[in-house]
Amino acid sequence: VRKIILILIFFLIPCKVYAEEYLYILNDKCINELYLLAQRDFEDTEIEIYKDSRGIILRYRIKDPLREYHNFDFNIYSKIEYFLAKIENPAIIEVHIVEFPEEKISNLKKWEFSTMYANNIEAIITKPVGSISQNKINSIGYGEFLPEKNTPNNGGKNTNRVDIIILCNISGE
Repeated sequence: VRKIILILIFFLIPCKVYAEEYLYILNDKCINELYLLAQRDFEDTEIEIYKDSRGIILRYRIKDPLREYHNFDFNIYSKIEYFLAKIENPAIIEVHIVEFPEEKISNLKKWEFSTMYANNIEAIITKPVGSISQNKINSIGYGEFLPEKNTPNNGGKNTNRVDIIILCNISGE
């Protein structure tokens, strides 16, 4: 009996440690609270807020990718940085460039340009020292490979956009 108890303890203790890893789950409480907080904080901006199975999405439409790449709207990104600093949740910056004037930059593909764009946004948001940890933010550029769904709301057009997905974690923060 002692051997069985020792064996169970030996195997259960490591399992408990592994069970407490930082895992993400669907959490309606987290999503709803973040959604309401984001609606309040971004009500007078161009940022659209959506609920998603991963958390919430802060969406900013890119009208002119080349011009905006060189002249970021720092007011918008400072509001996003302030919002992310208030919460504990990690975030993913996704940039989707569907329409792109390829004649102006012929050596870059859309996904390469969108990756550079996403990395620049990450650098802007994490630049103020100490406000947001770089471990909390990840960025990725999808180019045209993950287009927005064509719906009557977007006029059936695929659009260039920045999606900042704020993830909900197991603790419900």
